[in-house]
Amino acid sequence: MDFWKNPKAWGALAIAVVALILAWQFWHWEIDRVEVPANKYLVRVHRWGKDLPPGEIVAPDESSKGVMLEVSQEGRHFLNPLIWDYEIHDIVNVPPGKCLVLTRKYGNEIPKERLAQGDVLAHEGERGIVREVKLPGSYRINPYAYRWDVVNAVDIGADQVGVRILKVGKDPRELPADPKRPRYMVPEGYRGVQETVVRNGTYYLNPYVESITPIEVRSHRAELLDIEFPSRDGFNLKPQVLVEYQVQRDKAPEVLVRLTDEGILHQADSTPAQQEQNEILQKVILPHIRGYARIEGSNFDARDFIITAGAAGNEKAANTRERLQKALLAKVQPRCLELGIDIRAVLLGEMKPPADLAEQISQRDLARVEQQRNMVKIGQLKEMQKLKSIETLKEQNKQKVEANTRLEVAKTQAQQNKQVEESKLKQELESAQIKLDAAKAKATGIVAKGKAEAAVIDLNNEAEVAGLRKAVQGFASVATFAQYHVLTRLAPSLREIFASDESDFAKIFSGYMNSPAGIPSKAPGALSEKLTMPKFTDAAAEAARRDNKANPGR
Repeated sequence: MDFWKNPKAWGALAIAVVALILAWQFWHWEIDRVEVPANKYLVRVHRWGKDLPPGEIVAPDESSKGVMLEVSQEGRHFLNPLIWDYEIHDIVNVPPGKCLVLTRKYGNEIPKERLAQGDVLAHEGERGIVREVKLPGSYRINPYAYRWDVVNAVDIGADQVGVRILKVGKDPRELPADPKRPRYMVPEGYRGVQETVVRNGTYYLNPYVESITPIEVRSHRAELLDIEFPSRDGFNLKPQVLVEYQVQRDKAPEVLVRLTDEGILHQADSTPAQQEQNEILQKVILPHIRGYARIEGSNFDARDFIITAGAAGNEKAANTRERLQKALLAKVQPRCLELGIDIRAVLLGEMKPPADLAEQISQRDLARVEQQRNMVKIGQLKEMQKLKSIETLKEQNKQKVEANTRLEVAKTQAQQNKQVEESKLKQELESAQIKLDAAKAKATGIVAKGKAEAAVIDLNNEAEVAGLRKAVQGFASVATFAQYHVLTRLAPSLREIFASDESDFAKIFSGYMNSPAGIPSKAPGALSEKLTMPKFTDAAAEAARRDNKANPGR
C-alpha cells in the first residue's frame, strides 16, 4: 500500500513503462521491420515447428519448420528474427516474346504408371514439370518451391504454317491402321507430329509438352549454278537454272519429318552456303533436276543452246531452251509433288560454253562480221561488174569475130598436121613390128642356151655329189669322214702341242684324238706327243684325194 502512495514509486513505474514502450518500439521498428524494395519480394523461413517429411523443403503452414510457400510482395513487413528468417529476391520479369516454364520442387512423386504411359507432367500437388506456362509479365516465384526456365515464344508468320509436335498425350501405337492417314502423322491428342498444321500467330509453348516448327509456304526462287549435263555432240554444258518452288501447306508436316535430321528445316537459298544447308534443294530438287537434266539435255546439241544474240537462228535457240525447260518441269514436278514440294517453274538462263566451243563461237562471230563486210564489197563489185560487162560485151563481140577467123585457120592447119602425123605413125608402127619379131627370135635363142647351161650345171653337181657320197662310203661313219678332214687341215699347222691332256686347250681336240671306229687307239699319253693321222683304207684315201682335188677350197 505504501508503494502506491509513494510518488517516487509512481515515477519509477512511469519511467519503466515509458522505457518498455520505447524498447518495444525500437525492437518493432528496428529489429522486426523488413523493408522490401520495389521489384523485389520476400520469402519467409519459419525457425520453429514440426520437422518436414524427408525430401520436402516447403512448409505447408506456420506450424511447421521451413520455407513458407507463399511469398510477400514489396513493402514493409515485420518479422520477429527469433521466429522468422527471410530472403529477398528479384521479381522474375518475362519479356515479350518469351514465356516461363515452371518445375515444381515439392509435392508427391508422379506415379510410375503415368510415367510408363509417357505422361511426365505434374498434376496439382505433384512434383515435376507444370503444364501451364507464364506469359510475359512480372512474377513473384518462390525459388525453393519452383525452378523456372525462360523460353522463346514461337512466331508463325503470314507466309508460314506451324508443324506441331505433341510430346505428351496418347500412345500412337494404339491407333487403328488407316491407309488414308499419312505415314508419319498422328491425329490430335496423340504423341507425335500432328497432321493438322498451325496457322500464323504467336504461341507460348511448354517445350516439354509440345513444339511448333515454322515452315515457309511462300514461293522461293533459287538460282542453281552447279547443274551440268552432256550435250548430244559431246560438250559439257553448265546452264544457269532458276527454280521456283514452294512447300505445300497441307504437306508441311510430312516435309519436316522426311527431310530434316534435327527437326529444323533450313529454307534460306540466297547464297551457295545457304543452299548447301537447304534440305529441300539438296534432298529433293537438286537430285531430280541433275538427273533429268542429264537425260533430257543429252537429246540436244550444244549449238542449239549457245547462239549469240542477234544471230540468225536465235529463235531456234529460244525454242530449244523452252523445250528443255518444259521437259524438265514435266519430269521433276510430279516427283517433287509426291514429297510435298510444288515446283512452279524451271527456267534455263545463260549457258556458259566450254572453252573449245567458245573459241568456235568467237571465230564464227568474227567470220560473220567479215561476211557482212564482204557482202558490202560484193555489192560494190556487182555495180562495177555491170559497168564493165557492157564494155566487155563489145570487146567480146570483136574478139569473137577474130576468134572465128583464127578458128577456121587453125582447123585447116590441124587437118594438114593430122594427115602428116598419121603417115608418120604408120611408118613407125611397121618398124616397131619388125623389131618385135626380131626380139622374140633372140629371146627364144637365149632361153635355149640357158636351158643347156643349166643341164650342164646339174650334171656337174650330180657328179660332185656322187664323188662325195663315194668318199664318205670309204669311212666307217660320217663323223669319221668329218674328223679326217679336220685333222688334214690342222696337221700342217700344228706339229706339237705342249700341254697337259687335262688342260682347257687339250680338251678342244679331245674329241678328234679318238681313233675311228674299228681302229685301235694308242695308249693314253701326254698331249705333248705328235698328232698322228688315222689309218684309212685305200679306197677311202683315194676317194678323199679325189674330193680334195675336185674341191681344193675346202
